[in-house]
Amino acid sequence: MDLKEFEAYRSPMKDFYRDKIVFLTGGTGFLGKLYIEKLIRCGVSEILLLSRAKKGKTPMERLTSILSSEPVFTRYQEDPELYHQKLKIIDGDVSKHQLAISNDDLSYIINSANIFLHAAADVRFDESLKESVETNIRGTSEILKIAEQAKALDVFIYVSTAFSQCNRDSIEERFYPAKFDPYKLIELVENQADEVSFEVMGKKIIEQWPNTYAFTKSLAEEVVRRYTDKMPIAVIRPSIVTTTYSDPIPGWTDNIYGFNGVVVGAASGTLRIFHINNDYRADIIPADMVINATLAVAWYAANHREETNIVNCTVADHPLTWGMVRDEQLKWQNKIPFLGGLWITTYNTTRYYYISEFLKIFYHIIPAIFFDLALKLNSQKPRVLKLYRKVHKFSDVLRFFTNNEWDFRNDQFHKVIGHMTEEDRKFFPCEIGNIEWKEFLAQNIMGLRMYIMKEKWDNLEQAKKQYYRRSMAHVVILVVWYLLVCYVVYNLLQVAGLIDVAKGWMMEYRK
Repeated sequence: MDLKEFEAYRSPMKDFYRDKIVFLTGGTGFLGKLYIEKLIRCGVSEILLLSRAKKGKTPMERLTSILSSEPVFTRYQEDPELYHQKLKIIDGDVSKHQLAISNDDLSYIINSANIFLHAAADVRFDESLKESVETNIRGTSEILKIAEQAKALDVFIYVSTAFSQCNRDSIEERFYPAKFDPYKLIELVENQADEVSFEVMGKKIIEQWPNTYAFTKSLAEEVVRRYTDKMPIAVIRPSIVTTTYSDPIPGWTDNIYGFNGVVVGAASGTLRIFHINNDYRADIIPADMVINATLAVAWYAANHREETNIVNCTVADHPLTWGMVRDEQLKWQNKIPFLGGLWITTYNTTRYYYISEFLKIFYHIIPAIFFDLALKLNSQKPRVLKLYRKVHKFSDVLRFFTNNEWDFRNDQFHKVIGHMTEEDRKFFPCEIGNIEWKEFLAQNIMGLRMYIMKEKWDNLEQAKKQYYRRSMAHVVILVVWYLLVCYVVYNLLQVAGLIDVAKGWMMEYRK
């Protein structure tokens, strides 16, 4: 649906968001940008965007750069004044006390904001426990303290993750008892002088979770739970968020985290062996489905305050496996190749950890050494071996999620969708069963080529020719390699005298 058509229609959900003032955290992140774009299309009066200075840029400079460069903000090019009218920067930091917001800004938020949308999080899986606690747990607590004071609050929305409870096999749409008191952990962080000792202790604390991100998000949910009797609250738990499906444009993303990184790595010929169970469900979810589901459950929670409004936004109703994903996307390897790729796509998988570690030597390390040697002989700086160190670190982080699967329940999500009108389902599509996976996976590759690799479609033929030449070279290299291996094995057997023994056996057999 185009913008004019979207604005022309009215619906219960659109009317709920129209003219509202939204306090948004995480607005400069991937999902945050999509929340901004969708909320403006919904006709909100104002978005109070929490942002901080970063890399020498002020919050306003960062926002202007994002609006003018990201493809999802096509309307900004046509009407920049609209965005400047609706977006108000709140200078602050989610990891600081009171979000480091000035008293004037705090007063404005408390007196004006109708909707609190908390999407900010430290999503790095290898982050220290201290920093994860400060951002994901304490930050959530600080925002809830402000929301509790809001004079015209309709709903508080918390964007969690489906893997916040990944220490369980079956995950229902409800709060779970916390293993630790989040406030005691905050106190430990604030009073711990020896950070090294705290991180050592932290490894013991989080042992049931794969990383600090999942652990701190589980405790952040406990913080949210303690406010459920004070305000209407909605919680959404998306699984592995990937590129957009269609809204506002197909295939868009601004990062290579998670699944996107695997696709880019495989398509570029960098990731050649990956530890993954292809029989397990691939819990990937298009980003725009998450945005629309968030707005849907928030609208529902504002009108059904007596319920526990948590939804698991996963592919439980419309599953696909990692093997299906691999097979479908490999069909595009020579049709949509990356011009800037390292080599042709030679993506292999195994469910066995030690086999994957062994094959890394032959599929990653040895080729990397030869690539770097060629670069050095060409007076260029070696960089491929260094690249593979990052690839292996990335693979280690994802291993837990690609070799386990969970039973995500979604009864509450169905209830929310059941209350949406036909118009709302059209304006805010979030029914997972409507995803055409083949179409989406093709859009995913095309989007990653365009938005991450920054490759335009006018170089596609050039990329195809390069892919063909590399394919021929790949065959030649394999033939030479296997002939070399056969030659070495033959000589080793000859030295050991086994060739003569084998000849003797053959002569006896012929007799």
